[in-house]
Amino acid sequence: MIPPFLTAIISSLAFLVTLPLAFTIDPALGTIFEPSPVILDDDGSPDGVIALSYMLQNPKFDVKAITVVQGEAHPDIFARNLMRALNRMNVTGIPVAGGRNFPLVGNNAFPALWRTNSDNFWGLSLLSAVESVQPFSAVQLIIKAVKESSQPVIILATGPLTNIAEALRTDPTIANNIAAIHISGGAVYVPGNLTESPSPIVNSVAEWNIWVDPVAAQEVFLSGLPIYLTPLDASNQVKMTKVDSAAWLAAGTPQSILASDILDLFLKVSSPTGVSIWDTVAAINLSEASFCPKIPLPLNVITTPGIQQGRTILSPGKPTNVSVCLDPNVGTIPKGFSGIFQSQAEIVSEPDLVLSLLAVSALVAGWWKHQK
Repeated sequence: MIPPFLTAIISSLAFLVTLPLAFTIDPALGTIFEPSPVILDDDGSPDGVIALSYMLQNPKFDVKAITVVQGEAHPDIFARNLMRALNRMNVTGIPVAGGRNFPLVGNNAFPALWRTNSDNFWGLSLLSAVESVQPFSAVQLIIKAVKESSQPVIILATGPLTNIAEALRTDPTIANNIAAIHISGGAVYVPGNLTESPSPIVNSVAEWNIWVDPVAAQEVFLSGLPIYLTPLDASNQVKMTKVDSAAWLAAGTPQSILASDILDLFLKVSSPTGVSIWDTVAAINLSEASFCPKIPLPLNVITTPGIQQGRTILSPGKPTNVSVCLDPNVGTIPKGFSGIFQSQAEIVSEPDLVLSLLAVSALVAGWWKHQK
């Protein structure tokens, strides 16, 4: 028969082990919270995969689904590659589905070379998949994940907004259980980035994610849902460097190592002194409330073809509909970008852990005395 003191010791240790699985403690607030459910909708970009890696390791979030939108990726191909990447990160149990191959309207597309690179996962090594892509579409997966969630869901969109707009068209009632949509895209007060295309595009005002499917973007902007935008105004201000890549590698988790590999590749092919990792900035903006002030603005998207198609434009006199990050502050992140793959929140705060261990020690001492 197990002595009562030993039973108490075992129970205490079991409590300490299982507590991190259910709750996270925010050291800044000293409060316990339950991770927020989130859907990740990405277009198969390297910065999007870094954002995905960050979100998968972030204890503030519970990733319910990952959907692939047309953009840099061909959705079906990248969804299969993503299953292999998840296996490399030792992540299972998250459903993945691909979306349609074209925008809701028109035929705007990322450069073919970029899409081929995405199809090949930029030459990085992956493991074989241990799970399969869902046998239904990204739109159906979004609707399913939102409806089945016991809490309102956050959507992090790091590509064109095709899947999200189509999901809202297909089942408008899902809006009732969406807490917010965080978007990486747009350019409000700064030039766009279409001029970076290998093939010339005569448009200096649009950003890629919005331009590829401007109709979808406009529908989401006007959906009435809480919209948070991280545009080029913010993401171009901050750079990630070899120092960050080395810190992620040193963190030693499967997620941080994959992110380090991708950042190293970015640095080699783009600029060795530092690169913009746009989608990851949007993910950090979602995770860290103090990272960037959210400025409410009345924004619309120009949908008509022409040299301004895809522009995110201010509409003076109209109601504000988008909260925009314009001035990010890396100094608000402990250890800066280098620290984002370290624990974003203490699982158990040090004082609580010490007190708990002291209590267990006292129980052990009492049991030992009892045996004598």
